[in-house]
Amino acid sequence: MRALQGTEDRVQAVASSHVAATNAGIEVLSAGGTAADAAVAVALALSVVEPYFSHALGGGVWGLYFDAETGEVTALDGVGPAGSLITLEDYAARSGQRGMHQANVPGAWDGWMLWLLRYGRLDLSDVLRPAIRLSRDGFAVTNEMAAYMSRYYDEMRAHPPTAAVYAPNGFFPAAGNVMTMPAFANTLETLGQVFAEPGGRRAGLQRVRDYVYRGPIAETIVAESEQWGGYLTLDDFASFEAEIVDAISVSYGPTMRVYQNPPNSQGVTMLLALNILKGINHVDMSPHDADVIHAQVEAVKLAFGDRDALIGDPAFIEIDLDHLLSDEHAAEQLSRIDMSSAMDWPETAPLTQMSPVNTTTFQVTDRYGSAATITTSLGLNFRVMGDTGIHINERMRYYSTDPASPNVVAPGKKVRHTSCPYLVLRDGRPYVLGGNTGVDTQPQAQLQQLMHAIDFGLSAQEAISMPRWVTTALRASTVPHQVGNTLQLQDGFPGATVAELRNRGHQIEVGTGVFGSGGMIAVNEDGTVADIGVELRTSASSGQVVPR
Repeated sequence: MRALQGTEDRVQAVASSHVAATNAGIEVLSAGGTAADAAVAVALALSVVEPYFSHALGGGVWGLYFDAETGEVTALDGVGPAGSLITLEDYAARSGQRGMHQANVPGAWDGWMLWLLRYGRLDLSDVLRPAIRLSRDGFAVTNEMAAYMSRYYDEMRAHPPTAAVYAPNGFFPAAGNVMTMPAFANTLETLGQVFAEPGGRRAGLQRVRDYVYRGPIAETIVAESEQWGGYLTLDDFASFEAEIVDAISVSYGPTMRVYQNPPNSQGVTMLLALNILKGINHVDMSPHDADVIHAQVEAVKLAFGDRDALIGDPAFIEIDLDHLLSDEHAAEQLSRIDMSSAMDWPETAPLTQMSPVNTTTFQVTDRYGSAATITTSLGLNFRVMGDTGIHINERMRYYSTDPASPNVVAPGKKVRHTSCPYLVLRDGRPYVLGGNTGVDTQPQAQLQQLMHAIDFGLSAQEAISMPRWVTTALRASTVPHQVGNTLQLQDGFPGATVAELRNRGHQIEVGTGVFGSGGMIAVNEDGTVADIGVELRTSASSGQVVPR
């Protein structure tokens, strides 16, 4: 058990996209768990109630962790590589199709185990308990879940393991019906039994890692891959390990640093745009002034240009982050912004409809003063692996098939992952933790929300609830990587602002686009009070503080 320093009187809070997941995190925090323990419990609960968005055993994760004991911020790279059987030619021929060939090695679980090993306090059984209970006792199907099942009805019925989970009696549940996940409960209970074998907590967590990546779970997923035309092998699983790596950051004002996840995450995109915007004075402006939005949009376009040309798996390409995040580069980019005219992306093509929200984000603070912000994803997928109840990812569709791209697919290479939650320290302590879902929406919406809270003084809930904009003047992350050159506005922007943005050349689309789901926890200066913002546009989002 870790010896944690501090007064143990900091605020304990959770914000997530589903009340059942928030409750799971609160339960673990109340039992004395750390932000890491609670984060894993939240991720597991989301694997039950929103398994098509993220899965603790089938997807990938990027997270940031502030450790109160050391005062350091680290990043969790729980993203697996492409399978060793892949070739560019074979994948390019199938890149636009759904199926098992879209799955890379699921890295999230090994990442979660690393967090428990370094930052956790409780036994794994304590962390597993809320998700097992949800799986056994059941949960009410949300409107969103019912809509997605309807959309993918034919695909789900065509895959027997998936149909067995979602339609065990021959029909799919409707919104409001109670659904159980007994197969996943069995898997979690088995993991708990593996952990509980003699040898202590650390040895138990390592046994669980081996069971998943070098044992029966890997064998089941590889068998599915072989049957359904995937690229994964047992060696791919056996050789994989997640990593806790250095976070990247920029200063923001005299007392703050904004942290992001390094490549292979696209998190640098948010920092690039934020660094540019530091050179613009927003005093006496409101977040919906045309000047504010225009500057933000243009900075985001320039940041995505850097991302597209320079960011990929650092094991395969060299990335000069020191230069990219320098004040000199930010000043050079700022000089390219014309406040009277919108830039277009150099390439234009009709934009196909972007993917729906296919990710989940959540935030946790604990009594010890530690904090975690996480974005975890499958890509949208209902494909279940054998009798495990585990949903596998389809992250491969985020690779490029252009040999000149830094993100071109290759065996053993990690995708440029879109997940990129952020964390702000003020005077060395957690201040704002946040995230937003929605593929390329993520760094854009997060930039807006952070500035709403810090620059414009909005509450966490106001920052999340404000209407968002999303520019498509970028090469989209998902196949076929097309460019739209539109500015999509969520309903609610002032008419005068919309008109002025049109006057500056923005191709406006109002009410259409993928604006994602956001979450934020803002902590006061002494760490005892949390201001929470959740996505009120969805039916189940929830934020909660542990009562003192």
